[in-house]
Amino acid sequence: MSQLLIVGTLAAALLGGGHTGGRADRDGLTWSRDDAPDRTARLVLAGPEADSVRLVLECTPGAGGVDVIVRGLRDDGAVVELHSGKTWNRYPGVGAPDDAVDGVFNIRVRLSAADPVLARLADTGQLRVVLGERRIHAPNSFAPAHDFLKVCAR
Repeated sequence: MSQLLIVGTLAAALLGGGHTGGRADRDGLTWSRDDAPDRTARLVLAGPEADSVRLVLECTPGAGGVDVIVRGLRDDGAVVELHSGKTWNRYPGVGAPDDAVDGVFNIRVRLSAADPVLARLADTGQLRVVLGERRIHAPNSFAPAHDFLKVCAR
């Protein structure tokens, strides 16, 4: 999936029902691997519709870093809160406006693949994301998250 396609599908998800305005987003979300031809490994959280991407984890295999990309609006701010079980943290992100949709931002947080929340995700498959008033409750992803983070680690 190209960078442009990810941005476009994230924008469509937000405008087409992806923005939950404070409600927990749970319905029909699934994890899938979507590695790019440039060797970028991706783990994507999306609903059943083609335009429902909520979250993307991406890395260069073996580099030791993971980018967490969350869909947001300007008013959400750029602090991403990640929870896995009882392990959680807040991370400052960088928002980049979506070229296709006014007011829509991709919030990117750069983490170590060994980050405690990501390590807990790899062990349990549990992830909850908070951005502004939006909450994303991801379905359990033990196998996909474990395998993805193993690829990202040094």
